[in-house]
This record gives sequence, structure tokens and C-alpha cells, in this order.
Amino acid sequence: MLEVKHLKSIVAIYRAGSLTRASEQLHVTPSALSHQIKSLEDRLNQRLFYRNPPIRLTEEGLILLKCAEKVLPELQSTEDKLKDVFSQQKK
Repeated sequence: MLEVKHLKSIVAIYRAGSLTRASEQLHVTPSALSHQIKSLEDRLNQRLFYRNPPIRLTEEGLILLKCAEKVLPELQSTEDKLKDVFSQQKK
């Protein structure tokens, strides 16, 4: 199953243009990020990135990127709404 961390990783790598810069933004080591992506690729049985510099998304990776660009803002919006409800209940 896809996890939020996978979607955030796909977006970060795409925007940063490298695993190293993306790992800095995500506060993980490049090795941990690489393993996370490799594990996801193995689970999906799909290659998500061309790793020869510069790193680029495959067609399958682009599908996940489009998903992430829709889902992540919606999740953030929902979290914000829930926080607002909670803070209103405390008043």
C-alpha cells in the first residue's frame, strides 16, 4: 500500500532533482531515502526513477507524482480542518 511518506518522497525527489537534496528536505539520509524508494519499486514491481544523473521520473513515477500532487494537499486541508474543529471545541 502507498503511504504518505512515499508520496512526499516522490514529490521531494522530483522538485529537488536529486536524492541528496530531497533527503535533506525530508530530514532523512540519502541511503534511507534510496532504500525507501527501492522498497516501493519492489512492492509495485515498477521502476519509478531513472537514476542516471539527472534523476528523472519514469512514466509510472509521473503517475505517482500526479497522485501525490492531488492527495497531499487534500490530506493537509483535512488535517487543518480537524485541528480547527478541535481548537473550537476547547473554547
